[in-house]
Amino acid sequence: MKELKQRLEYFAKCLKEKEEYIDHYTMGKWEVEMAKVKEETMHEVGDMLLEILELDKKTFQNWLAQEEDE
Repeated sequence: MKELKQRLEYFAKCLKEKEEYIDHYTMGKWEVEMAKVKEETMHEVGDMLLEILELDKKTFQNWLAQEEDE
């Protein structure tokens, strides 16, 4: 389980550090904006994953139970 958590932490950090290639000379305005949105989304997913991995077991179990009640 520890190895899985380490792999997920590594993946989350990679997502947070990912930068999309943007070439303002060859890409259109729409393509540049989509690349920026994609990059922001990856950073947000990385942040969320790290937040979940930092939760202690009791807090995480309470969070899951709350989700099931809704």
